[in-house]
Amino acid sequence: MLETSDFLKDDCLKINCTVGVVVSETDCPRLHSIQVPESDIGSHFGVLLENEEGSDITFNVFGEKFHAHKLVLAARSPVFEAEFSDRMEDDNEIVVSDMEPKVFKALLHFIYRDSLIDDEEFVGTSSSSMPSVSDALAAKLLAAADKYDLPRLRLMCESVLCKDISVNSVANILALADRHYAMDLKSVCLKFAAENLVVSDYSIGAAVMRSDGFEYLKENCPSLQSELLKTVAGCEEEFSGGGKSRSVWAHLSDGGDTINRSVRQQTWENGGEQNQGMWVQLDGGGDGEGSPRQEE
Repeated sequence: MLETSDFLKDDCLKINCTVGVVVSETDCPRLHSIQVPESDIGSHFGVLLENEEGSDITFNVFGEKFHAHKLVLAARSPVFEAEFSDRMEDDNEIVVSDMEPKVFKALLHFIYRDSLIDDEEFVGTSSSSMPSVSDALAAKLLAAADKYDLPRLRLMCESVLCKDISVNSVANILALADRHYAMDLKSVCLKFAAENLVVSDYSIGAAVMRSDGFEYLKENCPSLQSELLKTVAGCEEEFSGGGKSRSVWAHLSDGGDTINRSVRQQTWENGGEQNQGMWVQLDGGGDGEGSPRQEE
């Protein structure tokens, strides 16, 4: 039969094959999808905080008491974890004397909900009706984040305070950022202050140097003054500072008159004074024109 088949011709066997290609559904256009909502674990933990169910620790903050859960606090903060491990098992009340009740409430809100508390002080902090930087809730919560080693809360507070940076507030925020190891906020403040001192209109730079925060830096934060000088120097390389840099160096050094005076720059490292022997001779007339000159 094979010999008489149409598929056998000249001693060759002809075979017809039908090949089908299966396309995986992952390669097909996605015609349908299922949306997964955002995690709501924070809201569930928030309810746990609000109804105080199963709470096993009480915080007394200037007479106002907050009930919480040791496991939750210890899981979020290594400081709380260490504090609970060192306490007697039946000692279930902690007195907090270095924090206002509203700040501690905001701290617990973050620990349980992983978000900032809904407070009007976190909105429009630049408003003239808002308190000074050090009195703002974001600043106090930044200190709490530093105390309890909560890096995410620290970063959230930095983001809020960053929006409030201005010519009048930058020095105070810079000191605050340095005190509580808010490195991102500190970097922004240094850059903002240096750019205003070097490249902006003189009146703006003078306003920065006349601010109370700037005076505080000169008197109490010599290391920050040194860092600001370095940042200013970096900005001078990027922009043309002209006679402006001379005024900057003079005010950063002693804040005195910039005419016919010698100003000595000092840097501080590790809490000690390191004399660089740099004297800036300020030449020129009453208009303060000219360039600083370094003498040996």
